[in-house]
Amino acid sequence: MKKTIQLILLCFIISLSTGEVSAQTYAKEQSKKDKKYYADFSYGIGSAHWYSHFYDAPLYNLDGSVIKYGDLKMQATNPMFYYDFSVSAPVGKIRLGAGVRFEKFSMDKLSVISSDSSGRNIPDSYVLFTENIWFNEIYAKMEIPFSFCNGKPYSLEYTMNAGFYGYDGVKHLNFFGDDQIASTYHISAGFLLDYEVLDFMRVFIKPELEYKYFHNNPNESPSIIVHDIYTGIFSFGVRFDVSKF
Repeated sequence: MKKTIQLILLCFIISLSTGEVSAQTYAKEQSKKDKKYYADFSYGIGSAHWYSHFYDAPLYNLDGSVIKYGDLKMQATNPMFYYDFSVSAPVGKIRLGAGVRFEKFSMDKLSVISSDSSGRNIPDSYVLFTENIWFNEIYAKMEIPFSFCNGKPYSLEYTMNAGFYGYDGVKHLNFFGDDQIASTYHISAGFLLDYEVLDFMRVFIKPELEYKYFHNNPNESPSIIVHDIYTGIFSFGVRFDVSKF
């Protein structure tokens, strides 16, 4: 009887040890499975809202003639689209990465704003202003996955980008000042929902809001040109887990 009890205890201890090792192995496999190293490609469309202020700076026409001059406040709404490429890697419970984005904004008119007797800003005239501007962004990104998606064929993440941009294709003189060295930065935030279609590939959609800031070079003083651009964007794309290759 004593030997039987000892044998049962030995089997129990072995089964516990085996179970613990199996659990640890499974947890490691799951943890490794949840760590993705992504390369993302996406296309997005959206609508941009401009709030611009020209102080002691002229607004030119395409032929170089002055449309308006002085203390100008203007608004505009225009469609846009972009192409985006980024990479990211897991760091703890989040992912960090970087990317580049090429955005095209198409403008057709500006609303000139003035204040009424009550101090409210109202558009009182319009200026024909045809432009096709490319913004070329470089940014750092952070993605925060929601843990309830671990081990699932889909995932939901909160995303944030921040960086700088350049611009080209501007036809109107002085719309972004005379000096290319200006203050230009952008930030954005949104949500990314993806779904696994192959072991190494996922498709995703991403709604986001972006803010761009522009201020011309202080060397152009007393002329001041400021653009605040708010853009709502919806994009879709594909991401590849490069660790699977």
